[in-house]
Amino acid sequence: MTRFFRSLSHLALAAAIASTSALPVVAGASVSVGEMPNVAVTPATADLMASLSTRPASSRMLGVASPAHDFVRFTGAVKNLSLLLLHDVKEEAHVKAAIKQYGFEKVQDTVVSAIRTAQLQYGAKWADMLAGIYDTHFNARELRSILQEKESSPHFVKLIEEQDAIAQAVRIDGHDIYVAARAQVMSQLEAAL
Repeated sequence: MTRFFRSLSHLALAAAIASTSALPVVAGASVSVGEMPNVAVTPATADLMASLSTRPASSRMLGVASPAHDFVRFTGAVKNLSLLLLHDVKEEAHVKAAIKQYGFEKVQDTVVSAIRTAQLQYGAKWADMLAGIYDTHFNARELRSILQEKESSPHFVKLIEEQDAIAQAVRIDGHDIYVAARAQVMSQLEAAL
């Protein structure tokens, strides 16, 4: 992943995390709108995040994808559901207690498995939701330009300017998907740990 797409993915993730943090019932994250979460970066955490990077295949993404679906997929924004779930779940008291009882490795494997299951079930809906949001904020030409020209695109500034509106749309449009995916992950973790 190039520096541009990592930056763009982090922008989208920050926007999504900030948007869910406005709803404590959704994420319970301790970040305020516009801030990047304080996530400790350790080799184990990096490995865990890398293992969650499987991209969901939405029905629209399998055939002729719309420019918005291409944008969501190629920028890595499609991974945000898994990353949001990881950010939220790792702070749960149940998970922290399980790490003390069973050790980090066992809990990590269980968390990864639970999040992958949720990603498989809800990832395509999440990708469709994100693509729909980008579709309302950008036209196909703008999205293609950003993908091809990256920071040099004349539309890149618009992407930065639209982040707050996109975050608000993710908070609203993605709420039900996130709540259902999180409930599934927590149910699976409670049964396994």
